[in-house]
Amino acid sequence: MNPLVRDALEVLLVVAVGGILWSAIGRTRRGEVTVVRCRACGRAVSRAYERCGHCGADIESHP
Repeated sequence: MNPLVRDALEVLLVVAVGGILWSAIGRTRRGEVTVVRCRACGRAVSRAYERCGHCGADIESHP
């Protein structure tokens, strides 16, 4: 691969990752990011699962 093409792709990847980080930090600072917590144990859980991975309780906020 041509070094110029490789360098251009690397710059594009760095810009893309930087944009993702900038957006995530901005959303966090504005309070748009919320953490779903298990009502039984109070630990952070994933919305992708129906049950808490820590205690096995049902997650009520599951869609």
